[in-house]
Amino acid sequence: MAIAVVTAASVLPNSFPDYWLIDLFAHFKLQYIFIATLLLVATRFVLAHKKSAYLLLVISIGWNSFYIAPYYFSSQPELPKHSETFKLTSLNLLSTNPRTDLVKDYINRENPDILILLEFTPEWENELEAFISRYPHRKLVTRTDNFGIALLSKFEMESTVDYFNLNNKPSLIGHISIQNTAYTLIATHPVPPIHQAAFEHRNQQLTNILSRTSEFAKHLIIAGDFNTSSFSNHFRTLLQNEMTDSRMGFGLLPTWPAGYKAIQTTLDHCLVSKNIRVLNRTTGQSVGSDHLPISILMAID
Repeated sequence: MAIAVVTAASVLPNSFPDYWLIDLFAHFKLQYIFIATLLLVATRFVLAHKKSAYLLLVISIGWNSFYIAPYYFSSQPELPKHSETFKLTSLNLLSTNPRTDLVKDYINRENPDILILLEFTPEWENELEAFISRYPHRKLVTRTDNFGIALLSKFEMESTVDYFNLNNKPSLIGHISIQNTAYTLIATHPVPPIHQAAFEHRNQQLTNILSRTSEFAKHLIIAGDFNTSSFSNHFRTLLQNEMTDSRMGFGLLPTWPAGYKAIQTTLDHCLVSKNIRVLNRTTGQSVGSDHLPISILMAID
């Protein structure tokens, strides 16, 4: 029964991806590999008729490895001599997070050129006032729920709020000039897929963003808490229109839930157009939120 369950949990979410409860099982492929490996060892000593058990476990391990392997074996670009860089940090603050000291310490250490803040409340705006003032170009949307958002830039930026024709959860679009190169940065935070309607809203918000890429600069960055892992079919559809996952070559870098490493998956993402070179991608330590922060170092063309 355990072998059948882990195999079904591995395969079904990518075979039948349009129901929210099934899709939730897509996010834990690394854990399925670990469980399947333990079952493979147990099968050697427990089951008398082993062939069908071995077959199911090999399918499970192979299926999950197919989704994980590219994050570790993709090539990483080299930084050309005299090339300059900029850093982007995305941080889900958690609206009820009391550890403001940890958040401030992390921002101080990273000192990003562009900073995205999610679950940005009036209380967080007051707490981070000194940090916000460091960024001459900024767009702040404070809310009392979990969907406030802020985009801060040290580079020249024109910014707008956009709802992508779907709901009242704001995303921010920043048109940024970095050494005479035009970039578009979209900071977004779709709703969590806690039921079928929310699941469909999340998917539609992400696809609506991609459907408008012709309106944006050729150097495009989409970042934030997507409320989906990269193992879902709905995330994989985002890797179109010349977009790539910035984690390629750097590993899975899980971000949620921050306090439970055994079940962590990656919900916080940064997609970049293929003409942007990602030089480093890191996940920060816990800052009191249920998400870990992410930072991405990119080359300036």
